[in-house]
Amino acid sequence: MSRSDRRSSSSGSRPRTSSSSPRRATRRPSRPASPKASSLNSSRPPRPLRAAGTSRETKRVGHLSVAGLGLTDQSKSQRALPRPLLWALVALVAVGVIIGGLFALSLTPILPVQQINAEATNHLTQENILKLAAVPDNATLLNVDTAKIEENLAKNPWVKSVHVSRKFPGELTVSVEERQVFAIVTIPSGNSAWYLSEDGAWIEPMPAQALDGGDLVQVALAQAKEDGCLLIRDTPSTVDPKAGAKTTDAPILDCIQYQTTFSQGLASQIVSYSAASEEAISCVLSSGLEISLGAPNQISSKEAVINELMGAHPNQLTYINVRNPAKPSYRQISSSSVGAGTGVVASNDGAAAQGQEAAASGQPAQGQEASGSQSGSEGAQGSEGAGSSQGNGSSESTGGSDSQNPQDQTTS
Repeated sequence: MSRSDRRSSSSGSRPRTSSSSPRRATRRPSRPASPKASSLNSSRPPRPLRAAGTSRETKRVGHLSVAGLGLTDQSKSQRALPRPLLWALVALVAVGVIIGGLFALSLTPILPVQQINAEATNHLTQENILKLAAVPDNATLLNVDTAKIEENLAKNPWVKSVHVSRKFPGELTVSVEERQVFAIVTIPSGNSAWYLSEDGAWIEPMPAQALDGGDLVQVALAQAKEDGCLLIRDTPSTVDPKAGAKTTDAPILDCIQYQTTFSQGLASQIVSYSAASEEAISCVLSSGLEISLGAPNQISSKEAVINELMGAHPNQLTYINVRNPAKPSYRQISSSSVGAGTGVVASNDGAAAQGQEAAASGQPAQGQEASGSQSGSEGAQGSEGAGSSQGNGSSESTGGSDSQNPQDQTTS
């Protein structure tokens, strides 16, 4: 058998498979789902989804990331209000209910004011206070306007502050704090004198009959001594007091600043101030010593110099100038027996007594002015002074070289 016959026989014996016949695809059998996973998936409810606003809102579903497909979670939008905000709303509602209830009660005649208590002061009687308070007849403890009562009483210049308190079931108490008199201020332009409070408010003028037929300064000084307050004299012509108004005059305010800044030891000795201008502020002590203070600066340094000089020359000084505390000046009476003045009445004879009377009446003493911090030797005879003296001489110190002039001797 030939080779070609073998091939033909072998090809005819084997069936040829057509290339067009489809192959059978082999698939792996799928695994059955585990009972645990199927139970979890069946018990978990499906998540609600909403349309996404941006592509950033991405949620994972199974193992797939859903981005920009218009599906997002709605569970966060359905959360309850935060607890602090909820409590704030509850408190707001409760306050509104309380205020509404009180307002309703204020419109009804419940708890009427049956008794008003007021304590008299030095210049206001109980009747004055009740009249000024002007509490309405139909007032109750709930609707009484305490601010209006305080406003009514403040119209009186003697009233510094007012406190109104309630006491159930029907009692109202009005307490008044009265202004304290700081000084009596003479007004030469109007030949009058006014009471001035410690907070700088004009209270009222002195009675006109008290000033009739007498020297303005002398009468005002006597009244100030009786009332236990200061005298402020020599005020500028621009001073124009009005009851209840605060003073704006710089020299008067300077006197208040000095008096409130000085220690109690020095302030208690001051009888009067001279307030011609800010640079010319001066005071007179009860001993008759005149002190030139100047503008209200370096007050503590000025007081230290004053105390030092008075301690070095007790009852012998008639004048001290501390406008510049670094270079003080003073005038001294040279005598072995010097008595303190009363601040009001002179008690000694002669020229020295006449000088004491001038100082005691609030007027500056006349004499020779000196500068420095040391005492000089005996000087001019019969020199006028502010203190009472049994001697005749006065001396002065300039802090310069010695001088042979007996009426103007200086020491270093």
